[in-house]
Amino acid sequence: MTDEIPDTRLLDLITDTPWIAELLAQFDFDLARAANGPAEPVRLPGGEPLEMIAGDASGGAFMLVGTGVERPVLYVGSEGEGGLVAAGLRDALALVVGISCIHDATAVPFGADGARLRDWLARTDEEIREYWPELDAERLRLRRALDLPEADGLLETLHRLAADEEYRPVSDAGDRYESMVAPGA
Repeated sequence: MTDEIPDTRLLDLITDTPWIAELLAQFDFDLARAANGPAEPVRLPGGEPLEMIAGDASGGAFMLVGTGVERPVLYVGSEGEGGLVAAGLRDALALVVGISCIHDATAVPFGADGARLRDWLARTDEEIREYWPELDAERLRLRRALDLPEADGLLETLHRLAADEEYRPVSDAGDRYESMVAPGA
């Protein structure tokens, strides 16, 4: 596998490989949740098409933006927060697999060097390992199967993308979603 696999082929690999889809669902990226769509219809200010590909347990939606070969990934939360999380599906999956959750990764500002955020994520991982001791092995298994980069190198980009107003979802009522990024990020 190479980094040049289009999003559709990566999604096909996940769909056609039950253990990958099941394990991603444990990481709160559940393709089956896409069947019902997002909690409410949304659009982007620029009108780009959106395709829901997965959901999380909190009612959030992961959506591909546009129609290109590699499409940005938008997160639309059920509590009125949302924004771009990655420039492509592979990076979005790397974040989903490599960190405790998107919400944790945007709850603390990145800061000058990301040290405080990385410390926060390490503590959240320790809590997860208490009830999921196989966490690191399962992460490695998915990273290898999907050819994913390490999530740590994507954190600064996540914060930059999530703050981009151009990709802030808008509800059918015209209400702009809140930023996912913590104040001061």
